Amino acid sequence: MHITDLPHWQRQKMVVIERLHSDLARFTDPIFHVVLFAAVIYLPCFALVMVGGAVPVGALAALLGFSTIALIIMSPALALAAGIEAYFQRQIARLPRPSLQGSK
Repeated sequence: MHITDLPHWQRQKMVVIERLHSDLARFTDPIFHVVLFAAVIYLPCFALVMVGGAVPVGALAALLGFSTIALIIMSPALALAAGIEAYFQRQIARLPRPSLQGSK
């Protein structure tokens, strides 16, 4: 029997992966929030310009420009954050869940 087959080892591995995921989430969550905020501003402004036929002037142009720049600048960070989140979700899902009942 290998040491990696022991339930204690599997529990420790799961705890370490979950801890790394929560530590990295401190950095990835703000990226998701910034992109979401920029997208919430960009989509209505873009819809006004495309559907409503409004000419982007003044505040509408400023909002559309700032949100577009934010989305363009944040897109590489969003791709990296989404990749990190997907990796940890796969790792956590792949780990066997140890039973809560201890050896009696």
